[in-house]
Amino acid sequence: MPFDRPHELLKPVKRRFIFFSLLLAVLVELIPLPHGSTRWLPDFISLVLLYWVINQPRRVSVGIAFLMGLVADIATAGLFGQHALAYSVTAFLALSRQRQLVMFNLGQQALSVLGLMMANQAIMVVARMLTGAAFVGWAYFLPPLIGALLWPLLTKLMLLPYRHHQV
Repeated sequence: MPFDRPHELLKPVKRRFIFFSLLLAVLVELIPLPHGSTRWLPDFISLVLLYWVINQPRRVSVGIAFLMGLVADIATAGLFGQHALAYSVTAFLALSRQRQLVMFNLGQQALSVLGLMMANQAIMVVARMLTGAAFVGWAYFLPPLIGALLWPLLTKLMLLPYRHHQV
């Protein structure tokens, strides 16, 4: 079955791998793309952060999510603190159900990630609107759907360094 729960999650993960994956997510967010093509791209920092919060909660938790949110706020030159708030809240929500989430298969995890990323987007919209910005439109909620579709691929990619190929 393609959505079986991976068994590699029980193997230890090196801190530098976590750091470099988060750094790579920030660099992907910084890639200059034509205006309009970013409307459908998910928040890669949030996606990678959720992966680590769900699979390595002792190493990546709300504090790291807050710091990554500040990095995202600086990188996007948006409203300072909106990403930090959104990432912290979604990390807390993921941590509150972390034991259940790791037991889900990848399809069920993708649905949970969809809900978490929708909450992430909603928090950012509310933060902007509280500062006087106009509603950005319903298309703003399309990237979480793409992120949820990418979740199984992200999980498989993150597990590649930890697979032992048996001959």
